[in-house]
Amino acid sequence: MQLVKAHSLLVTAAICGAAAAHTTFTNFFVDGAPQGDGTCVRMSHNIQEATYPIRPITSQDMACGVNGNEGVARICPANSGSQLTFNFRIWPDGTNPGSLDKSHKGPCSVYMKKVDDAAADNNAAGPGWFRIFEEDYDNSSGQWCTEKLMANDGKLSVNLPTDLAGGYYLVRPELLALHEADKSPPDPQFYVGCAQIFLQSSGSSVPKDTVSIPGYVDMQDKAMTFNVWNAKGPISFPQFGPPTYKTAASKRDIETRETQLKQTLGLKPANCIMENDNWCGMELPTYADEGGCWATSEKCWDQAKTCYDSAGPVGSKNCRNWESYCDSVKNACGSGNFNGPPSAASFMPAKPAGLSGSVASAPENTESQSSDSGYSKAETAPSTASSSEGDNSAIGGSVNTCGSNGGLNAPQLLEPYSVHPTPEPVYATAFHPSYSLQDPASTLYASSLRALPIRLNSPFSPSILASYPLISPTTEEYIAPHSLLFSSHYPNTFFAGSLNLISVFDVNRNGEGPLERMPTIPNKRSKVVGGVGGIKGIVSALGMGSEGILAAGTFSRWVGLYDGYGRGGSLGVFDVRGDTLDQEEASGTGITQVLWSGDGRYLGIAERCSDGISVWDIRGTGKRLAWLRGRNAKTNQRLGFEFVSGEVWAGGVDGKVRVWEGLGMNEGIVDPKWEFKAHDDAVSSTTWHFSGSVLATSSGQRHFNESGCGVADSESQSLPSPSSSSNSGPKIHWPDDSFKTWSF
Repeated sequence: MQLVKAHSLLVTAAICGAAAAHTTFTNFFVDGAPQGDGTCVRMSHNIQEATYPIRPITSQDMACGVNGNEGVARICPANSGSQLTFNFRIWPDGTNPGSLDKSHKGPCSVYMKKVDDAAADNNAAGPGWFRIFEEDYDNSSGQWCTEKLMANDGKLSVNLPTDLAGGYYLVRPELLALHEADKSPPDPQFYVGCAQIFLQSSGSSVPKDTVSIPGYVDMQDKAMTFNVWNAKGPISFPQFGPPTYKTAASKRDIETRETQLKQTLGLKPANCIMENDNWCGMELPTYADEGGCWATSEKCWDQAKTCYDSAGPVGSKNCRNWESYCDSVKNACGSGNFNGPPSAASFMPAKPAGLSGSVASAPENTESQSSDSGYSKAETAPSTASSSEGDNSAIGGSVNTCGSNGGLNAPQLLEPYSVHPTPEPVYATAFHPSYSLQDPASTLYASSLRALPIRLNSPFSPSILASYPLISPTTEEYIAPHSLLFSSHYPNTFFAGSLNLISVFDVNRNGEGPLERMPTIPNKRSKVVGGVGGIKGIVSALGMGSEGILAAGTFSRWVGLYDGYGRGGSLGVFDVRGDTLDQEEASGTGITQVLWSGDGRYLGIAERCSDGISVWDIRGTGKRLAWLRGRNAKTNQRLGFEFVSGEVWAGGVDGKVRVWEGLGMNEGIVDPKWEFKAHDDAVSSTTWHFSGSVLATSSGQRHFNESGCGVADSESQSLPSPSSSSNSGPKIHWPDDSFKTWSF
């Protein structure tokens, strides 16, 4: 997927809720019996941010999560001493496997709170919480509780105390990830949610030693700043919160309450034949004439709309089943079959699998049993190889890459989060270095359009936030930069590369031109960037290194290096055509990307119409170190690549992603170590989430009848304008224009 298609700029929230490798509590089991995705679980209404940690820890959301003070319709039953198993997922709808990123190390707890009605609102935040389970670091196994949870497919099990008074409870699993607790400021990340249960018990105890949530922890607690990276074994984790309640506790620690023996609230309706989350699809009324048929059809579609409208982060997969059922009713009416409704049996979703080896002993909680409901009893089934109970049928087959890199799981196909139409083609884009969906004020990106000022936009705003004109002093026409880069050192400035020029803009100066123009060739009147001779041509690529060195590449195949985070003097220039390797293998027709390795030593260079990537040892020899061949990128289109953990990841025009290993360790010609098929068209970009467990890929290119890989004039626009094609010219189409994320 190109950033531009039909003059539209697509800004995709690539991480969506999940990709940040955060997590959320999605569903649970009672004695191994699945209760259903989202059923009896309080979850955030914000699907995109459902997996985010709770911030701040003084928020009321600490009780049951975002929107956790709002009850849901269903309450699930459990027996005294039942085992509850809580399931955490990176992807709430279960479309991809994974429970938590491996960096998220920390303790786990489970709390309970007795309430009058578990489905009522405004009963989560506040006093009355007691803890029934806690585990931090296990010195015998060398694992944190969260690491055990990951190894157990995201599942955390706990047995309910046997002496608790019967009645309604909120049950709150809690994960605390401490991977950012050592930062300044500290960022302990809590992941919490609440299950609504009715406890069938003859006990009469309720712990006295309860706490208020929020309030049971603050940033002064040593646990909130515990450094999991420097901790040496044996590890003694500082405790926070109340002591853990144990069955048969001392009488001074409990109070006696009258037990409730029968559940009357939050029951599954007797005529509920299909469920999604906490929605129930009710049996349709019978009919025997045309009017009744169409009236029933309308009732069915009304329920379908309610299902979709109420669907939360766990998705709407069963709503699609109900929609198919409604189609069958409508089709029957349309064909003249006015006796119905038809049976819903063939549209029933598959029953979710139970836990392997467990016994489905959860009591029934329907008002009365319906003989043809399809959900008369909770059932267990052998566990599947999937890490979630979600339906993965829409994802397709998995890609097994094998080798030392393990396997890729089936991808998640993402839709645009925001679409910004543009009146002209987009030449370049750049995202603000602090861009984060958790901070909407930081979600800024700049784009350059033909014959228009540079624009500043946000996916949360349909309008242009600011614009910055770059005007030719001789022709007074707008100049469209071919490269943009926000400064990592000066976040309020960005660079724009154009013909023989690098310009510096201040984000805060809306409507104003550049702060500084830095010609890349000698000029008697202006500051010269590039030294003697400079670099001539369109500055088509910009990249900032960790040591503050700006690299600028041109379509004329020159690279200039500038210190002072791009605002200082020239460190030198070089021509990528300057060795024998280029003549034999590493040829190209213009630089499209320059990228520094994390340590600032190596510079990767990609070009148009080139089948590989050059790696230059800038800090060492100052020469080309390696040529990563076999990319299959003979196109004028920009195809991005990325360095990650000593590897180079890049896509080709054949839809494959290839990986070269040992960055900086291999000299000369290097072949890819492994590859996998990601798309059915050119892979225009590959990028890794900082967690190291989620890869994003995009695809799409403009197709011409003739070869689109000629040598262009280095001082003019390299690619034909999308609007310049005549009726007799080449035809353009987009056979695969998609954006995917892959979980490792």
